[in-house]
Parts: sequence; C-alpha cells; structure tokens
Amino acid sequence: MSENSSIEWTDHTFNTHWGCSKISPGCDGCYAQALAKRFGYGWGDDAPKREFGETHWNDLIRWDRKAAADGVRRRVFTNSMSDLFDKFAPAGVRERHWQFVQRTPNLDHLLLTKRIGNVRGMVPAAWLEPGGWPSNAWIGATVVNQEEADRDIPKLLQLPAPVRFLSMEPLLGLVDLSKEWLVPKSGGRYPFSSLPDEYRTRSVDLLDWVIVGGESGRGARPMHPSWAHVLRDQCAAAGVPFLFKQWGEWQVTNVVSGGDLGADIRRDMVRIVKANGQPDGHFRRGDVLMRRVGKKAGGRLLAGLQHDGFPTGGQAA
Repeated sequence: MSENSSIEWTDHTFNTHWGCSKISPGCDGCYAQALAKRFGYGWGDDAPKREFGETHWNDLIRWDRKAAADGVRRRVFTNSMSDLFDKFAPAGVRERHWQFVQRTPNLDHLLLTKRIGNVRGMVPAAWLEPGGWPSNAWIGATVVNQEEADRDIPKLLQLPAPVRFLSMEPLLGLVDLSKEWLVPKSGGRYPFSSLPDEYRTRSVDLLDWVIVGGESGRGARPMHPSWAHVLRDQCAAAGVPFLFKQWGEWQVTNVVSGGDLGADIRRDMVRIVKANGQPDGHFRRGDVLMRRVGKKAGGRLLAGLQHDGFPTGGQAA
C-alpha cells in the first residue's frame, strides 16, 4: 500500500497481494521481485503469495472518503507488486477487489496487467455487458516492444472499459501505434477490423492514454530517444494524452574532448544505442551514445519538456 505514491501517473498504489512471475522481456529487471525477496517472499507461479487483512483493504475506503471530502477524484494503481490477472493469484482477491471498486466511487482504479488476454475471463460477466463496466475501473496493458503491441493491444481494445491505456515501460524498442491504434483526428472512423462492430463504431480514440518510460535499476537497459519521440508525436496527432514518466538510468551524451570513450564503453558506463534496436557494434546515422547517469539525474524531460497528459476517465475529473 502506498498513499501519495511517488509514481508520476497515479495518486495511490494498492496491492491486492504480493507475488508474480516473469512473462515478458519487460520483466527482466523486475523491481517487485527484488523487493519481495528482501521481505522474505518468493517469486514464481507456485511460490506463496503475500496476502493482506481487512485493515489493508479498508485503506481504499479511507482514500475514497478523503477524495469525496476534497471534491477531487484520485487514481489508484493496482497492482505494483503483482498482477491482478495472474491465474496464480490467491483465491478470492479479484472478487474482493471488484467489491471495493463498487464501494469506492471517488477512486479511479487503474488495473494494469501484463496478462491482458486473461481479463475477459476474470472480470465479472456483467462488466462485459453493454454499459456494465464500472466507470471507475480503467484497464491498461504493459507493452514494451512491437511484438507485444501487435499481440496485446487488440485484446485490450475488445474490453469496454471507459479508459483503455498503455504503460510502455520499460520501452525496449521502436513501436508504431499510428496505423491502427492511434487514429489522427482527421481520420474519421477506425480502420481496426478485428474489433467487434459495437466497438468499431465508437466515436472516441481507440487508445485513451499512453505512458512511456525508460528502465531504472541495476541492470537497466537504455531507451533510444527516438522511440519516445515517435510515440509522443503519434499521440499528439491523435489527440491522445501522453505522459513521459522517466528516462531511467540512461541519458543521451556526447563525446567529451580528452575523455576515454573506449574505457567508458568497456566499463558499461556508455553504450551505443541503435535506433533499430539491433546491437551490431557499429555506430550509424540515427544511433546515439547514452551514459548511465542514474534515475534522478536522467529526469523526465523529453526534448526539454515535461509531458503529463491524463485522460478525464469515465467520470468527471
């Protein structure tokens, strides 16, 4: 549980449980695994998960009451230390969470998952009926490369949630969302042919929000700046809110006169980052040098600007 979370795109963080397993390249440097092990909890499908009592769950009620008193909706990220749609989640935690979603109308629950294909079979059946999805339950998919985008965004967009978003962190390669999932405002109706008819004719953008960020932590991989720039521009063209969360451990650098670039590369303090993501060892047009500077020094300015776009959601923000 984290009230007043330091995560840039949420107000609070709530965990139904702790414990998960690695299923994506984005999981390679999982901070939650390291933190869970520090507190004595295992990791993996069959490892025991940490569960919580009534006091923990009632934090949601307290946050809801405070949001109502303040007259301001609050966003709650679920889960930072697990995945609500993991089939190995403890029995009953999902059903319990659905009850708390209903009991906390002043909170927008941001349900972010790496297992978007499981969602339809795990939410209440009533949510999938016309008008049945709660207006305060947003659904997001973590997508780190084009392969995951092609596989998972269609599954995300078949869910009738009021806000459907992407968390593209850590962004590990160039991803194009413009052809089918971010339609320019002048483009008319969506060309996305695999959506059911009732969703294909919606008059709002297919994706409602895109979050982009680089990786942090000891084994963090650098993010080429063009990958973030492309997504920023595609969101702007489609009128979709864009939030740039962080660079992570790495920032673009230049060759310093009198420095020892070779030694910095050998010590893994500087890397050649390929625009196409293929590390062939040669420096070509479009490639950049990036230096490990740490998350704080890396900051979250993209081309000198801070991007903090948010959707309004299913209810008044």
